[in-house]
Formats: sequence, structure tokens, C-alpha cells
Amino acid sequence: MARLAAARLADAPVAAEEQLRRALVIGLGALGDRELAAMRTQLVTAIAAQPRRDPDLARAAVSAATCWHPISAADSAHLWIVAGRAWHRAGEHAEAVSAFDRPLLGGHSNYPPGELAQVRAEYAESLNHLGRYRQAAWQFTEAARLLASPTADRHRHADLVWSAAVARECCGQEPEALGGYLRAAALWGEQGKIVARARCLRAAAWLQLRGPRGRTRGPWWMTLDVLLAELHRHVAADPAAHVTQELRRTRAQLAQMCAQASGSGPGHAGMERSGPPQWWSAR
Repeated sequence: MARLAAARLADAPVAAEEQLRRALVIGLGALGDRELAAMRTQLVTAIAAQPRRDPDLARAAVSAATCWHPISAADSAHLWIVAGRAWHRAGEHAEAVSAFDRPLLGGHSNYPPGELAQVRAEYAESLNHLGRYRQAAWQFTEAARLLASPTADRHRHADLVWSAAVARECCGQEPEALGGYLRAAALWGEQGKIVARARCLRAAAWLQLRGPRGRTRGPWWMTLDVLLAELHRHVAADPAAHVTQELRRTRAQLAQMCAQASGSGPGHAGMERSGPPQWWSAR
């Protein structure tokens, strides 16, 4: 029955799943641990081939990972990651973090750098949803490090550096967040991404303005002067709506910062935090 199900995994995953579930019940007391673990992995494959089955996929992967644990650390780690990613997609972030913790904190994953960066980013996003911003920042930073080579995905690298900066700001690591925003702005500038660069520089300027004990951390006005000059050049060359909108936002926030610096503006609660795309929609 298991061999028949394996043959149908590619063309009939629903039928293969049904046969594998029956085979697991029948073979529970008759098969060895490795054979049962292999069948549970086949069940994961069958469910993964079906759309909108992420919770079921996660549960099957957890069962398979548990079976493989005393047999093969590598197979177990891979299946925990499959479970974590499925829980992440399903929006079950506590379960996702619990699954990701095992292979990623234990150092058992041997994925290629690009794929491991994506896994760590999903882990970090689930940590964010749980309000665990410090751990999220570390995972985003590790993901960015994996894509730091010149041949890696530069857009993804910049986005991860930015995400780490946002998470660091959320957990109160403002000096580190400032450095991250400036680094991300530089990366976006190298790629000619003026909108992302503008949002990182505005976030950096806010942190430069509101330092500890009411003191500034850096020349926030120079940061915005540089940004305004760049935006004016872009608008003069091509007055696209998204660029003119960033110019308006920058002017408005410069006015807010000037008022705050003079003591006549609103407190820090009125500031806009410029974050990566997944943060914009939520704020």
C-alpha cells in the first residue's frame, strides 16, 4: 500500500494521502522506525502538493520530524523547518516559532545560504508578530548576513537590513537601529531605489533627533537636507507620483522635526516609523 501511494504522489496526491494514512495505521506495530518515518515523510509530500493545506502540512511535518529525531538529525531538522514555514503561512506564529526554534537555534540546518536566509526571515516575521522584537532583529540580521556577498540578491539583502533596523527600534535598541537604517539607505541608494531610501533616511533622521535625555544623536537636519536634494533631482527628471509623494512626506516630517526640536511640536508619539513593505500596511 505504501509503495502504491508513493507511485501516486506526483499525479494523485489526494489519493496518495489517503493510502498513506491507511498504511500508517496498519503498519504502526509491524514496521520499523525508519520505515514509519519514511512513510510520514511521504505523507508530508502528498499534503504539500495540495493547495490550502498549510495547517495539515504543519501537523504532518511535526509528526515526521519527531519520528526522524532519533534516526537522522538532518531529516528531522528539515521537517521542523517545513512545519515552521507552513505554520508561518497559516498565520499561526506561536506554533511557527516553536517549530523554527528547534533547527535554527540548535544549528542543525544545512540549507544553502539563499534558502536559509528566507527561512530565517520567516522565523523573524513570526517573532515580530509575537512582539519578540529583539530575537526578530537577530534573525533578520543573520538572514541579511547570509546574503551579504556581491553575487547574492541585493534587493533582498537591503530589505533584511531594513527589517532588522525596524525590529531593533521596536525593542529599544535605537543606536543599533540608527546604524541599520543608514546602512539600508546606502544599499537602496546603490540600487537606485529612491522610495525605500527615503523612508530609511527619514527613520534615521527621527532617531538622530530624539536621542537619550533629550539630546540629539546626530545631524538630523543634514540627513533630511541630503534626502530633499535627492528627491528634488528625481522629481525634476521624472515627476512620478510615488516620488512626489515621498517629497511631500519628507517636507512634512521636516516641519514636524523642526517644531519638535524647537520645543513647540508634538512628542515622539506623533512620528512616522518608516519600515519595510510588510510594516507599511500594518501601521
